[in-house]
Amino acid sequence: MQKTKCSECEKDILLPIVQRTLSFLSENMGVHIISQDAQISFMQKVQLKKNTVMISTGGSIQVLISMSYDDKLLNKLMESFLEGETVALEEFDEVRESVACEVINIIIGNALINPKDDTVLSISPPILIQEAKSLIKHKNSKIALSAIVTDFGDLLITVIGTKDLFIDDLELKEL
Repeated sequence: MQKTKCSECEKDILLPIVQRTLSFLSENMGVHIISQDAQISFMQKVQLKKNTVMISTGGSIQVLISMSYDDKLLNKLMESFLEGETVALEEFDEVRESVACEVINIIIGNALINPKDDTVLSISPPILIQEAKSLIKHKNSKIALSAIVTDFGDLLITVIGTKDLFIDDLELKEL
């Protein structure tokens, strides 16, 4: 990973998502956080996990946000959502996919504010992408990444936006 740089806009978008993700996982889902990469790294390419959910924002800030889950972590989240209920084998994949989408909806809906102005940011319905390999930066974009390591595997959070959203002269302090 290259040295972390970030702008106020980026801090106001990615950091609240990371903070809400940490609290959601530990407090609501019973997932122990082993470590977090409190730094935001700009990446040329991000290797995705098998299960990646994407959501976009609309309004004065337009970014694409993704959460990429290890299988074991997604299974734990599903177990926590079901609260002991059983799922028929033929419904397992559908329920698991719904949980992956609901997690990002909950986190983004509770964490996202508009750092640019006081207008409302809309969010798209989540999209689950399975078996995707990577995200590759286009010349006019930047990918900011934060990784969370849990006792059930990793969760990668990315924010993809245009270059003009990210100013490269401010250092990000740890959470």
